[in-house]
Amino acid sequence: MPPKTKFTASDVITASLEVITNYGLDGLTARHLAAELGSSTAPVYSNFETMKDLERAAIRQARDLLLEYTSRSYTDRIFLNMGTGIVIFARDHPRLYRAIFLKRPDFADIVREFLETMRTEMVKDLRFASMPAEHRNTLLNKMWIFTHGLASLISVGLADDSSDRFIIDTLQTVGTTIIKDALTEAGGQTENGI
Repeated sequence: MPPKTKFTASDVITASLEVITNYGLDGLTARHLAAELGSSTAPVYSNFETMKDLERAAIRQARDLLLEYTSRSYTDRIFLNMGTGIVIFARDHPRLYRAIFLKRPDFADIVREFLETMRTEMVKDLRFASMPAEHRNTLLNKMWIFTHGLASLISVGLADDSSDRFIIDTLQTVGTTIIKDALTEAGGQTENGI
């Protein structure tokens, strides 16, 4: 008799992301996971006490994937890369994006952690390094509202164009105005482009 296959928590989380990608967050059930793993439901409950615990672990993993997207170089601008990564993630993984940001308020703490990471990364852009934290936060909040709106439209299929070029150009156009105003308010240099 062949030995039983043992699935780790990581295996179950990876399968969970596939289930969410295919069926959405509401489709994350023990039955769908068992089918994805090619096993019984036992690996789910031997690694996680509840489905809610598994959901949170899967959303954290999805957030980590999103952060990986925001750290890629799409342009020569750090801040623009961050926004571009968010929107491209929403395009490439629409159900994961909706699960993190649009489905339930249960993950508000995970979203706050994500935004805090964005605040930390923003300082790497030299234009904002000496900007007072209050101004950086205001700038990030304004750009987040626009970026999240664009990402949401793309994730639900309501954008006519979702190409990399469209995403970058749209964020660049809106960002230039918002950043110019923020730099002026903070007493900094007003250079074009995000």
